[in-house]
Amino acid sequence: MSDNEKIDLYQNIWRKFIEGDEEALSSIYFEFFDMLLNFGMKYSSDRFLVEDCIQNLFVGLLKNRQKQKSVANIRFYLLKALRNQMAYEQRNLKKLLPVEEPGETNFRISYSVENSLIANETDEMRSRFLKMIMEGLTARQKEALFLKFNCGFDYSQISELMQISVESARTMVYRTLKSIKESFGTDSYSNLIFFSFFRSLLNVKTSL
Repeated sequence: MSDNEKIDLYQNIWRKFIEGDEEALSSIYFEFFDMLLNFGMKYSSDRFLVEDCIQNLFVGLLKNRQKQKSVANIRFYLLKALRNQMAYEQRNLKKLLPVEEPGETNFRISYSVENSLIANETDEMRSRFLKMIMEGLTARQKEALFLKFNCGFDYSQISELMQISVESARTMVYRTLKSIKESFGTDSYSNLIFFSFFRSLLNVKTSL
């Protein structure tokens, strides 16, 4: 089934749900649960918390079914809703420090591309350097790269998820990549490593 066919199928199921078919919501739950769990674990290592947030998300959908509207992208809608639900629950549980800006989270991820590059790098010092660069990124920078390259979201969607402007989302991704490239240096070998890193980012697809 093509991506467009999946989108049409999901939209049809969603339409049945908002029209009163509760079994349609069950279909959405089982179809997207693994994706939501994988996404939620990027924001917390507490699996039980993530699962509770997913449950609360769907309970909320059911309770507010009559208020729901048609959505163009169910996948994005659910991921955004889960992110908001987790931020709410984490604040209530005081597992996050008070945020200094809207949408700030304790996003956590170790890119598989990072591990791959380090595993294939024979020079131990360069391996440590690559790891140091990735560890030097802020949670917000990692989240922006993850949403852009792993999830394939556009800047408008990233801005919604991170609660920043579209221009800020675009600037964050650009400056993060620029900073990484500068960290690699300007010699030919460093450029080769950086572009290998960037190509890997483009090729890495999350199981979302």
